[in-house]
Amino acid sequence: MMVFFPRLSDGKLDKLSDIASDIGLVMFAAVVLPAVLDKFDPSRVIFGLVVVVVPWLISLLLKR
Repeated sequence: MMVFFPRLSDGKLDKLSDIASDIGLVMFAAVVLPAVLDKFDPSRVIFGLVVVVVPWLISLLLKR
């Protein structure tokens, strides 16, 4: 099976990287901060951090 990946310019890759980073920040603010500040729940904090790492890693890979 052949998968098609479009060629993206550096500017477009930077923009996609910024979007992925911003998604990670929103997820951090929506999941991790309430779990820490409202009522400390270690399982939600760990889950939130694991989930937030994914868009941040994507962002870093796009920046390379």
